Amino acid sequence: MTLRVQLIVTGELEQLGLHLSLRKLFAHTGADVEFLRPLKTQDFTSNRVGALLPQEQATRSLAAKLAGALVASVYPGRGGDLQADHVIAVDDLELSNADQPAHVLEYFRHAVKAHVEQHFASEATRTRVYQRLCEHGSFHLLNPMVETYFFGEPAALVRAKAHLAPNRFAPERDLEDFEVEDPAYLAPAPSTAPWKREPRHRHPKHYVQYLCDPIGTRLRAYRETHEGFDALQVLDWTEVLREESGASFARALVDDLADALNVPSPCPGKCAPLTTRKGGGLLRNI
Repeated sequence: MTLRVQLIVTGELEQLGLHLSLRKLFAHTGADVEFLRPLKTQDFTSNRVGALLPQEQATRSLAAKLAGALVASVYPGRGGDLQADHVIAVDDLELSNADQPAHVLEYFRHAVKAHVEQHFASEATRTRVYQRLCEHGSFHLLNPMVETYFFGEPAALVRAKAHLAPNRFAPERDLEDFEVEDPAYLAPAPSTAPWKREPRHRHPKHYVQYLCDPIGTRLRAYRETHEGFDALQVLDWTEVLREESGASFARALVDDLADALNVPSPCPGKCAPLTTRKGGGLLRNI
């Protein structure tokens, strides 16, 4: 039986290309899987995630939209059509939250609970919803953002139209602990450069933009929906995750998906403890 996987994402690049790259990754695992076109909704991590809100406010937070989309996809309700067997919500951790991934996860978990409690009056229905979430719903983080994984496959940067090679990202460094030591990039930037904002040395997307246009005069030298899409849609995740101890947040997503599809992970190794499959939680992995 073909299993259907629904991704819910918060960026245009992920909506266009993440399911395609994952479909490519699992094509040779024996999994009978269909990746549905990802749904896109509001992100909640672009700014620093604050304190947990009271339930009535949590249902109106930025995280509420992503939480609501996840719940609706896992449990469409009476008369609704269940489209997917497994639903995975994905958001970027972003540099503004790099030091607090556990809090970001708790904030999202709180938003999911608030949504369920507000929208399902019957305790019996809430029990069914929570069971579906626990068995068929997940939430994963890309750390700090999707562009960081381009640096794990050199050909991805070529597809993104990066003109400078080699880049100055240290190969021995964990991709998800992104930092570059490139004096030219870190020098005072032209006022027109889209990559001039700080902290430049920790920002994968800004460094991709620089590699595509080191002069800083072409504001659209790197576009998520064009150059980014070319890099992501056929991203070689086996190359990105070749170091078994690195990129553990991305590996947790792959491992979770492999388990849902009942196939061995194509990228075995260390998964982020915060987002690895646990069982008995609100979702499959948190």
